[in-house]
Amino acid sequence: MIDTSALPVVDVHCHPFVKQGELAAEEFTNLVSFPGGSVEYMAEGSVAAGDDLIYEIQRVRQDVVYFRYLVRRLAEFFDCKPDLDSVVEARNRAIQDYAGYIKHLFEECNLTALVTDFGYPTPQLERAEFIQDMPVEVMPIYRIEPLIAELLKEDLAWADFQQRYDGALAQAIEHDGYGGLKSIIAYRTGLDVSPLSRTPDQGLQALDAIQRGIGGQAMKKLRDHLLCRALELCIQYDVPMQIHTGIGDYEVNLTMCRPALLMELLRFPTFRACKVLLVHSGYPYSSEAGYMANVLPRVYCDVSEGIPFAGGGARRIYSEVLEMAPVSKVMYGSDGFNLPEVNYVAAKLGKMALARALGDLVDADLLSEDEAQGAAGLILAGNARRAYALD
Repeated sequence: MIDTSALPVVDVHCHPFVKQGELAAEEFTNLVSFPGGSVEYMAEGSVAAGDDLIYEIQRVRQDVVYFRYLVRRLAEFFDCKPDLDSVVEARNRAIQDYAGYIKHLFEECNLTALVTDFGYPTPQLERAEFIQDMPVEVMPIYRIEPLIAELLKEDLAWADFQQRYDGALAQAIEHDGYGGLKSIIAYRTGLDVSPLSRTPDQGLQALDAIQRGIGGQAMKKLRDHLLCRALELCIQYDVPMQIHTGIGDYEVNLTMCRPALLMELLRFPTFRACKVLLVHSGYPYSSEAGYMANVLPRVYCDVSEGIPFAGGGARRIYSEVLEMAPVSKVMYGSDGFNLPEVNYVAAKLGKMALARALGDLVDADLLSEDEAQGAAGLILAGNARRAYALD
């Protein structure tokens, strides 16, 4: 039997969570549920908007398997009744010692480091303030889209735009302590990025068209060019690039988020040297991501978001990724946000699901127990520590 319970965990993909005080059960539900965003935002503009729709969204969120699992795991942690009201009441007592509570949570699941995308939530949280409350190492990641939005507001000439963009990314990596870059271009214009987008002329022409209000594809061409430039900078500074693939909130266009759409870009000679994490392993296209990690020398799979939010699918996600991905190129992550309880429950579920997925391989005589136990250590922490040069 594979035992992952005591193994250390590095959460290779998460977000800073807001320092919250006491919460009502409805607020807690909203903050720990998938997808992100308030129920008011999801109901806005609907013909059925109002209290009835908001209540229905709340109820449906509590009926998801992941949410039921979260309540039971937290009830065990607090040693209270396994119902939402009891859990929230116990949490509200524990949160009075905010730093101590997080330390207790993370120690209980042996969570030892957070690789953290500070581009969400917005407005962005202060890095220093977040890090000082964390009992574990925090490796910040720099998201490129807020920078692009900021530069577009300034009506810059291309030479100035390019210089400011390159300078900001270099500053983040070289001087501000960021351990890598991230893009959510999948949310904006999709993952079908041509490697030929790297030519400076494409950036110049796209920005000119945007500023003159012509050309329906100009924004896509600009974003594609800037993603290519970010990949080049990651190669130059030898840091990883995280690229969102697969599921997101309810506005995401899943057909444009398949990891396979990145094949042409990532197998292009210029970009093969870049360490790229396929964030979320493209769930529900996890097998695609595993294949890409097999055939592309520096592409990795991050299993976040499907774990924990797919609940019972966590074991299958690991199994699908590991069909082809090397065990040295799969990394655990949560996509935790808003509250530390998400990171905690994701780590518990991630460990359990990985033990069962690797156990299946041992039962099938595809791995020995020693090989499976070693793979567990790599997936939960070792691979992320190596990729991000964590102490």
